Amino acid sequence: MNSFKIKKSHNSSIHLFIAVVGTVFASVSIAQSTSESINQYLEEIDLVEANEGSYSSQLSDLLMSLGNSYQANSDFENANLVYQRGMQIEKINYGLFSLSQTPYLRAIAESHRAMNDWEQSQKAIDQYYLVNEKVYGQRDVRMLPVIESLINWHTESYNMRDPRDSFPNLTSLEILARKLHVILDESADLGDPSTPKKYKQIGRIQYMLARHIKDYGLPQEGGMSITTDRYATERNSPISSHNYYSRGSAALQKVVKATMEQSPPVMMDQIEAVANLGDWYLIFGQVGSATKAYSLADELISVSSEPELIRNNIFGMGKIINFDEPSKDGFLNDDGDFNLIEVSMTISRSGSALDIEIDKEKNDLTDDDERVLRKYFKKRRFRPSFSDGKTRSMQLILPYYLPKVEA
Repeated sequence: MNSFKIKKSHNSSIHLFIAVVGTVFASVSIAQSTSESINQYLEEIDLVEANEGSYSSQLSDLLMSLGNSYQANSDFENANLVYQRGMQIEKINYGLFSLSQTPYLRAIAESHRAMNDWEQSQKAIDQYYLVNEKVYGQRDVRMLPVIESLINWHTESYNMRDPRDSFPNLTSLEILARKLHVILDESADLGDPSTPKKYKQIGRIQYMLARHIKDYGLPQEGGMSITTDRYATERNSPISSHNYYSRGSAALQKVVKATMEQSPPVMMDQIEAVANLGDWYLIFGQVGSATKAYSLADELISVSSEPELIRNNIFGMGKIINFDEPSKDGFLNDDGDFNLIEVSMTISRSGSALDIEIDKEKNDLTDDDERVLRKYFKKRRFRPSFSDGKTRSMQLILPYYLPKVEA
């Protein structure tokens, strides 16, 4: 029996060795391939320059490919030099604000972000916006995909950085949200299925801003007013609880309106949109407005095909109020190696978690685990029960997934 175990262990070691060696060889092969590509592009660039000149438009694709190869090789400094040259050639051939330079600006921003050079990354991505705005105009509907791509960019950057250093990305997001709102109000088709999602992005950004300021405060040097030259307009815009509350509620009201105008109508989408608006009012202390929104959602539920089932799903499950990305609330995500902890609590009329209890006979939690768990639920707000025109408290058991610790 022991010899079998030793033999099995030996074979496993051999397989592991082969796998490691294979990985090393694959990495070396990729590096060699990238180096060969770089040399090939350099030779092709020399040939084009010799025949067509240093500013030939034929260099554009070659320089982009060369820069991408350097970037794939983590040689970001050379990548940026190549991208900068490609951008200059586009400007010379097609004009100072040519759209053809924008792929280079995005690539430059990517390279600086990969090096954690946030200031230069910000400058490049700001210039990307300005070039597009110069060509299309500030309120042109063609700016929508540009703005949405930059919202994704700054959201990714915000999540990549230490929260205390990431406020510039939030500032940019807030400005972009306002610009998005203006264009949508002027030109959006409310019946378009994509319109509710666009307005919902605006609410999400205001929520991110509110949550960040609540958790970390405003940067000391900025006080209560953020001054920025980004995107060339709307400077000295005060960021206050009133501003992000009102902007978020205006956007979510448009989500409701757009959802109501969808054809064919989807009852569950309408109910959830109205209930989400109620959630927004609730977390900002607007109890009267929350009650009105929840009442409208309840009326829609009453004329639905399965009112009791839907009412329980909407108002009886203790849904966490979160306008941010779903991944931000990992306690409901059971992917991975976790211990399921069932936590009983009371959800108050205002959506707070009270009387949090854990069955300690079933769950072996350390004091630190329990402290983190309680803090988690205390910091969150939940959609309360609603019936007969009033929010009501309710008793719930909710899951919490605690990472397993190997013995």
